[in-house]
Amino acid sequence: MPIQPQDYQQAPARSAFITVLCILTFIGSGLGLLTEGVKYLTADSQAAVMSKVKEKANADIERKAKSDDGSEFARMIVNTFGASAQNIRKGALSNMAAAVFCLMGAFLMWNLRKTGFYLYVAGTLVGIVSPFVIFGGSNLMSIGSSVIVGFIGLIFVVLYGINLKYMR
Repeated sequence: MPIQPQDYQQAPARSAFITVLCILTFIGSGLGLLTEGVKYLTADSQAAVMSKVKEKANADIERKAKSDDGSEFARMIVNTFGASAQNIRKGALSNMAAAVFCLMGAFLMWNLRKTGFYLYVAGTLVGIVSPFVIFGGSNLMSIGSSVIVGFIGLIFVVLYGINLKYMR
């Protein structure tokens, strides 16, 4: 007996909101992959530039300093910036891993799969935690990048989470 059209189950339709969230994730994570790839490939020159800027800033502080608390604070801030080429590469790889998790999660959520949400959450957590692991907890770069990734990631996690009821 042939299968009749009424025998097919209609797949649930993806909401416009999930569509928009997934497209934004595709764009953001895709750009993240590209920029982190460039960062990985140019890590040596980036580390050299950071080192020169750090040296110049320290020299300026020395020249203008009167050894007060303000100059010590400025020196401390300047010395938290900068990273070795090896750490820049590690950071780029961890950010690319986070972007891949988020992209895979968005692709699965595009197809209304709940497992995509958990992959997205994992990618967001990698993006938040990895700077602290690579650069240390007192580094302003790690704190800044984690706050930005955490803020944006949390918004998307909440928005995707609200739509979990539409996924299987």
